[in-house]
Amino acid sequence: VTMTAPSFFFQIAIFGCILLRSVDACVPMGGEHAYRVPDPRSHALVCEEATIRTTHRSQTTFNAEQEFLKVPNASRARDHLRHITSRPHVAGTEGDREMAEYVRDELQSYGITDVSLESVAASLAYPVSRSLRLYDNDGSLLFEAQLSEPILDSDRTSDTWWRNHTFGGYSPNGRATAPLVYANYGRPEDFGMLEDMGVNVQGAIVLVRYGECFRGLKVMNAEQRGAIGALIYSDPQQDGYVQGKEYPEGPWRPKESVQRGSMQYLSLCAGDPGRPYLANGSEPVCGFNMSQLIPSIPVIPISWGDAFPLLESLVGTMKAPASFQGALNLSYSTGPSHSTKVEMQVNNDFKTVPIWNVIARIPSLDEGKPGYVPRPLIVGNHRDAWVYGAADPNSGTAQMLEVARGLGVLLGKGWLPKRSIYIASWDGEEYGLLGSTAWAEMNAEMLSNATAYLNVDTGVSGTKFNAAGTTTLASLLAQVLSEIDDPYQGKPLIDLWDQNLLTLGSGSDYTAFIDHLGIASLDIRFVPDTGARYGVYHSVYDSFDWMDKQGDPGFKYHQTMAKVWGLLTLRLADASGRLPFNHTSQADAMHEYVHILEHEAEVSKAPKGLLVPLKAAVTLFEIAARSVGAYDIDHHTLDDRLAFTERRFLSESGLPHRKWFKHVLQAPGLYKGYGSDVFPGVIHELREKNFDGAFQQVKVAAKRVSAAAAYLSGLAV
Repeated sequence: VTMTAPSFFFQIAIFGCILLRSVDACVPMGGEHAYRVPDPRSHALVCEEATIRTTHRSQTTFNAEQEFLKVPNASRARDHLRHITSRPHVAGTEGDREMAEYVRDELQSYGITDVSLESVAASLAYPVSRSLRLYDNDGSLLFEAQLSEPILDSDRTSDTWWRNHTFGGYSPNGRATAPLVYANYGRPEDFGMLEDMGVNVQGAIVLVRYGECFRGLKVMNAEQRGAIGALIYSDPQQDGYVQGKEYPEGPWRPKESVQRGSMQYLSLCAGDPGRPYLANGSEPVCGFNMSQLIPSIPVIPISWGDAFPLLESLVGTMKAPASFQGALNLSYSTGPSHSTKVEMQVNNDFKTVPIWNVIARIPSLDEGKPGYVPRPLIVGNHRDAWVYGAADPNSGTAQMLEVARGLGVLLGKGWLPKRSIYIASWDGEEYGLLGSTAWAEMNAEMLSNATAYLNVDTGVSGTKFNAAGTTTLASLLAQVLSEIDDPYQGKPLIDLWDQNLLTLGSGSDYTAFIDHLGIASLDIRFVPDTGARYGVYHSVYDSFDWMDKQGDPGFKYHQTMAKVWGLLTLRLADASGRLPFNHTSQADAMHEYVHILEHEAEVSKAPKGLLVPLKAAVTLFEIAARSVGAYDIDHHTLDDRLAFTERRFLSESGLPHRKWFKHVLQAPGLYKGYGSDVFPGVIHELREKNFDGAFQQVKVAAKRVSAAAAYLSGLAV
């Protein structure tokens, strides 16, 4: 690799000299870890951080925040959830439409007059039939999977058609008969270990367990290596009896419970894989057509009860490595099976149907004034569920309705926010973020002026606060958490939070806003304190009874999340003086991201100096962040720079091999989906040992970071 310095790097150096001359009041302090959020009660505030607390003023004589905090109510949240989970509401179904109308009617009843039910065409698939059998080589049936979740007397909604139709969204139709191979989590490194052991998955049916990466990517990895079918099961190590008592005695996944879910290749392009709402479909936007974004091999998700006989049939073949071992009472082996074969069959009904986003808008108090330009804040939660969705997502729906009810009370007292607020109930999220992505793509021009996006998906599935988001919003989040107490421990939430703000990957509706449009975003939730995903995720048992007895008895965490979400909303939408964005946190994070790249470069044996341009750009961004406000910029222009700097991190051409994802700082890992990679273009090429490509991505990232620094400082438009 030849390390040359394009002209823009000289421009960066000149810009840095100008900037350094203007910085005399701000002395950089020791940086925090990128994911570590300082406690606002003890952290020494410098430069832009000093203004974080002066963020809310109202044109009325009352304190809007205090009035809002009186409103969220645990009993009301419980009532919302009980209604929404009273019938299945899978995307595009009659139940889904009914719940969309319920949300619309509730929002209107709070005095929010601008509420619409917006239909969008969606590519969906519904289960018709599927089967899974194990045969010996003589053709004798050894085992037939139930592929069903039993009725529980203590779970009053468990007797539903959907309990007998556990399926994978977007799994193609087909039948496969082949030897079985167990491939752990289905990650590239798992298949690499199998290859090193001499285990060939070509022409096999692959069994993988949930965890570590998005389910669709497990299938993608298997398909790329020649598998002709895939089975995905929930090992009790991840969310079953290893974590605690099984439902209904406890909150964890029982033997027959199945995790449904989309099998889309989400990290290639989010949203509808077919995009029927666009004249030319998905390919112009994504760089892929629908057939490239979903599997071509049949897929069935199964319970560990159904997986056990399959794993047992592999005992005696190649013993699996220690990292492949789960919690079942057997010695996990890789196969391939010699004396048995698996037969699987899938029949799904693919169709284009309407789904329904509910969009409410609270206008700005400045609308209609000369020179008014909207700077909307978006708050969102998806409504569709894999059956009932008491935790995922409708705990968040109940909380969103309580936030809206609180805002409605303020409206009734004559309040209006400085920035308009959009409240969105998304549809089709479970299939692949369909509703939010369609709305974001079709409203991209309006959203070019959006202030931020606040997402709550699974608002409550436990008692431990968890957050991921854009680091510019970290100080705001910390301040809010220092003012809201845990409902049972009586301590401020920030004292109980680990203060790690995770980077955003994918898997929820913030994806289009941050990764495609460059809008600063937060995703907040309460999760189990074990660190595991909650036990009835995507099953028929994610029900009101589970939430009422196991997830959040008393619904106090629902009430608490509504308060947190509402305060964040008010401080962004009603900020007077200066928007509460902290770019020094972003700079600190970027320095940590560079350290991660340095490690990857060392592991891949990249040429020395490859990262130098990016390091220089990050240093200049830090200088710009610590000098915010040092220039003669009017208040509105400064707010724009604080909010819109995030847009400068977008690369017009997108990331390598996936152009829909445009953000150069973070994106879902290509083989992770849920999890993120930092400086994803660079890190991908380093892992591929494509050093010319890595240097090209270093230049792209450095150019975007330096553009952000220039824009934030006021030296560029």
